[in-house]
Amino acid sequence: MNGRRRVMATVGILALGSLLAAGVLEARVQEATQPSVKPGPAAAPGQETSAAPRPAKERMAVYVLLAWVWFSIAVLLGVLRMRVREADRVHRMGLSRAAGKAPKGPGH
Repeated sequence: MNGRRRVMATVGILALGSLLAAGVLEARVQEATQPSVKPGPAAAPGQETSAAPRPAKERMAVYVLLAWVWFSIAVLLGVLRMRVREADRVHRMGLSRAAGKAPKGPGH
């Protein structure tokens, strides 16, 4: 099971890394090929104009935010899984106690 966890962690890290690398490369390409801002011909009243492209820093910020959100979700799921495993281990050992009983012994 430990090997499976390592493989999943490696795949996750590679996926996040490739996502961030793609965002960085796209941002650099977009910065390098930005056309000069010139007033274009006025659009006819019945035609729509296309939306202006987002700045590269804004697009990269979105990628970084998404990467952090997914990383946080993965960490929280990992912590939750560890807590459930610990509870199962304690239950199998027979150390579970009733809700109303207080622990006995010094230091409790």
